[in-house]
Amino acid sequence: MVKRKLKRSILIVCEGTKTEHDYFKYIANNITYIKELWDIVEICDNNTIPKDIPISAPTELGKRKNRHFINPNKRRISEQNALKELCKYLYGEEAGVEEYENIRAVPLRYVAQAQLIEEEQQMYEELWAVFDKNGHSYHKKAFERAEKEVNNKKVQIGFSSRSFEHWLLLHFEKNKTAFSVSECKDESKNPLYCNSVQGCKGATCLAGYIRINTPMKDYQKSNSKEDLKKMMDLLLQPKYLNKALKNALWLREEIKKDKSLKSKKCYELNPYTDVDILIKKLTE
Repeated sequence: MVKRKLKRSILIVCEGTKTEHDYFKYIANNITYIKELWDIVEICDNNTIPKDIPISAPTELGKRKNRHFINPNKRRISEQNALKELCKYLYGEEAGVEEYENIRAVPLRYVAQAQLIEEEQQMYEELWAVFDKNGHSYHKKAFERAEKEVNNKKVQIGFSSRSFEHWLLLHFEKNKTAFSVSECKDESKNPLYCNSVQGCKGATCLAGYIRINTPMKDYQKSNSKEDLKKMMDLLLQPKYLNKALKNALWLREEIKKDKSLKSKKCYELNPYTDVDILIKKLTE
């Protein structure tokens, strides 16, 4: 009898619904599966547990339209409200509105999300949560929560500061500038698309700096399929990808050399990234 080969699967819960999600999906489809490094690369985002369901009172939890976790083996997680499931998972049976607001869009949510999916699916070899520092809280709780084992696995964290864009920037240069924001925005929270002639001109935001100082002159956080392919074909060129892996390691070594920084947690730093560790698993 021929022994059946077990499928290797990895779960990646991303903070964003576009930039990070599309980035990892593209790598999975164009490198990971081709090299047969993983059989399943399941990439979930904020929509896995919907963030847009209004909850006006604790008694209404569980009574709204059901949304289900993405799962490759097609087994639905529960007929109960997924928001309630996550609140209950973190805080117990009596979880209500206050707890929902606490986890709505913070790093703690992404770690717990990965753990809950694994508890239901029991199929992943590795669990990952990918998020950044930009404007978030609950980082300490997220890293502490990641130490809790689920099916003998801990959630590994791919963290970037100020944001995921610093990882993208490292594809082109060594840079340890402490940028203030990922993208400058106006009073209505619309991107200013800073470049060499408008906005902060790359002095404050990562996206503006990228547009001015790298080949990604038209970089946007949300790309069309055509723009995504153009960007990814550039980033995945061996000379740029290898440079990013080396520069991320260089940045962490620079932090270790600085006596004022080396004792700090990664979520207290700016800049910082260890996304390269996950990228190696998906590409090498």
